Amino acid sequence: MKFDDRKKSRSLTSSPRADSFSKGANHPFMRAATVGILGLLVVACALFTPPTPNISADPTTIAPTDASLSATPAIASPQQPTSITKELPLPPTPGDPALALLPAARKDIDRLVQAPRYLLALQVDPSLSSFVGQARILYTNQENVTLDEIYLRLLPNGKKSYGDGSLTVSQLRVDGASATTELSDSDTILKVSLPVGLAPGERTELSMAFQGTIPLDFGDETNPAGYGIYNLSEDVLALSGWYPILAVYDAQGWNLDPVSAIGDSVYSDTAFYTVRICAPQDLAVAATGVQTAQHLQSDLACMDFESGPTRDFFIIASRNFTILSREVDNVTINSYYLPGHETAAKLALDVSASSLEVYNQKFGPYPFPELDVVDAPMRNALGVEYPGIILVASSLYETPDRPDFTVATAHEVAHQWWYSVVGNDVFDEPWLDEGLTTYSSSLYYEFAQSPAAAQGLLDFWRQRYERQRQEIGDERVTASLEYFESLNNPQFYGGVVYIKAALFFDALRQEIGDQAFFAALQAYYQARKFEIATAQDLLAAFETASGTSLDDFYQQWLYSIE
Repeated sequence: MKFDDRKKSRSLTSSPRADSFSKGANHPFMRAATVGILGLLVVACALFTPPTPNISADPTTIAPTDASLSATPAIASPQQPTSITKELPLPPTPGDPALALLPAARKDIDRLVQAPRYLLALQVDPSLSSFVGQARILYTNQENVTLDEIYLRLLPNGKKSYGDGSLTVSQLRVDGASATTELSDSDTILKVSLPVGLAPGERTELSMAFQGTIPLDFGDETNPAGYGIYNLSEDVLALSGWYPILAVYDAQGWNLDPVSAIGDSVYSDTAFYTVRICAPQDLAVAATGVQTAQHLQSDLACMDFESGPTRDFFIIASRNFTILSREVDNVTINSYYLPGHETAAKLALDVSASSLEVYNQKFGPYPFPELDVVDAPMRNALGVEYPGIILVASSLYETPDRPDFTVATAHEVAHQWWYSVVGNDVFDEPWLDEGLTTYSSSLYYEFAQSPAAAQGLLDFWRQRYERQRQEIGDERVTASLEYFESLNNPQFYGGVVYIKAALFFDALRQEIGDQAFFAALQAYYQARKFEIATAQDLLAAFETASGTSLDDFYQQWLYSIE
């Protein structure tokens, strides 16, 4: 783990600071709270479905949309998968990433010239239950050692959060020549042996065909962990991990962690994507990046997308989506929703817009011209983030007046800063993005609603964490995802990585003051934009901004167990 050495150099004998937990009994967050509810209702991001969610919160004003457009609803009849025999041409050359960035963010392209480039073509079967694809991956060795192999991840084969689907690769070539490959870890790891070592600064090209089968309704009950991120349910097709993605090479070597059942499984470098999606013409498609072209091919609509610098490329589509849109800070926010959910979609649009305004001011500008918030059938999860797209569970759209709808939306929008733009190792340091994102959602309440609303949420988190600590115990915020999985109790992960970590950021803000706290976040965002950050980067930013050593404070909150 990134912080092992730093942790070992510290004394582990200092006693943790005693927290005082404000009851906040008169605040709406607290009045309706029941014992079984997690403050953020989270374990993994995926925000996990709570057992008895019935908090009532302050009402959020729904502002009118500036513009809206409709996708014609259509109900698909079940079909058997059909073979796809049409030629599936790749985009001929990498596209222009500037098309997917706001003008002020385009200067970052020059410093990312060695980032991987994916050229992908996807053809979705009319049944929506399978697909085929082609890929070219241009990979430059940015390390200081020669690489003899490259690893790709085939994440859907890990089951768990991906359900019971599959992803297979064939015809893999390296610079046009056949390559030796080896699958391992339930076919989630594909080792590609290079015919000649790839020296630092040198580039190689991987090309391949791939195909996938998509779980129906989250996968069968023998795999109950499926979130709905690689899934067909209620005529909504969600495609996470649909293509072979490069593993990360860092100071530890190649990162080949197994797919997680409780946390995120995508640890990836920033890359540029040029993607062609061919799908039935009656589908409304939302995807990472911006659409740059469209043409008809027989009974399919083929759409070209450019991503800009992103860590992943996600697709979601349905015949039943309707779209509401609004422009905020030069960003078009699109709210995709299913029939009967228009009221919730307006609220999702409003919360997303206000969150973006708050986070732009407090963290730094969102770099992309679009942000999509999507009403998606999910299981075990209330929300999931992807670059330029957030999913909010359809179950929440049924009761948008409850605070978990607003909290989940504000939380996932914050992930566009903490995960999408500033990345981190979600296996070694899951708290780094999840804890900061959780705390960020309270800033939406503070600056878009009222300080009292934010205080009520913080009080609720404090009481939930204190109750968990008394009932099942405490753990270190900085523990790895593997460690939390070994505890066989996901309450630890949600209560510590999300809630205790969020309370750490609130306490730190009180310790160093608003000016230093937000200056540190802005410096961290700018310094690590489109890169992979470590906890050391963030914690050092707070010490620099405050001009003081915070070792004892960090020890108490991050490395100690109460």
